[in-house]
This record gives sequence, C-alpha cells and structure tokens, in this order.
Amino acid sequence: MNAVIKPQYSDDVDVAEFIEWENQQDTRHELLDGEIIAMTGGTVAHASLILQIGAALLHHLKGTPCRVFTSDLKVQALKNVFYPDVVVSCESQENDGVLCHCPKLIIEVLSSSTSRKDRSKKRLAYQEIESLEEYVLVSQEAKHIEVYRREDDWQASIHIGGVVELRSVNFSLAIDEIYADLD
Repeated sequence: MNAVIKPQYSDDVDVAEFIEWENQQDTRHELLDGEIIAMTGGTVAHASLILQIGAALLHHLKGTPCRVFTSDLKVQALKNVFYPDVVVSCESQENDGVLCHCPKLIIEVLSSSTSRKDRSKKRLAYQEIESLEEYVLVSQEAKHIEVYRREDDWQASIHIGGVVELRSVNFSLAIDEIYADLD
C-alpha cells in the first residue's frame, strides 16, 4: 500500500521542489494533488506485464524517433508528477533528464491499491498533457484493458480478447501474448 509523506520543508509542495527533493531520496515517490506518496514494489504479474508491453513496443518502434520508457522515468501532468509503468515519447529526450517530455502514450498496470487512483485522478491529470494521445490501463488480475483516446474525447474502450489497437503508435497489441506468462 502507498503511504502519504509530508516533507519537512513545506506544506504545499510545488513540482520543482518535489523533483529536487525526490531525486535525493532512496525510494520513489509520486506527487498527487500536493501530497507526496511513497511508491511500493509490484507483483510478479505487474512486472511481467510491464516487460511484455514495453518489449513489444520497443521492438515495434525500433528505428523510429519514438522511445519507450518504463517506470524509472517521471511524467509531469499539471502540478502532479507520476512514474507511469510504460510511456512512449516521440520527442527528443535528454539522456540525463528525469522527466519524460511530450508523452504520446502512457500505460499503467493496475493493482488493487492503485486502480481507483489510476482510473480517476491520474487519468484526469494525464488528459491535460497536450501531447498525450492515449492512456491505457491494464489489469493484472484478468485479461482486461481499457484504452482512453483524445480523439474519442477520452471515452473508454474495453478489450478482453483479440488485439488492442494503440493508434498513437500504430501498433496492434495482442492481448493473449502480453498475458501469456500469467495463464
């Protein structure tokens, strides 16, 4: 379970303060609505899904200007800072940077402790990123993927089998393949 942390220096943390503080910590944290939330480790299913999706996207996008990042890179959304499970950006990134600029696709693998936040507060914050075209939520308990697209006015499309079209990167993600290690 994630825990809310109050930094000693401020009651109302802004993004620059948070990033400076967080980069000095031994553990990772997200900033959501002014609260600092400690990140916990994931399950085998969570890690497997991130790897399967990230590897499929990496292979698909090889040779393009797009880059795939996993949960080590931060994304700023309004006054929030998150560590998405998978993010794709087709803009230039500094190799020593800590923020992913201009994300095009963000994917979160849901857990029981984060699914409500990922579906509500995070989704609404991410939708404010001008470059973001798709936000994808992947269940680790069942073959269930939700895709939110800017071009569809952020209405969810639900997928439980077949393929998921990731239009932002022109890729068909086979649901059975990404869940294969979990059957």
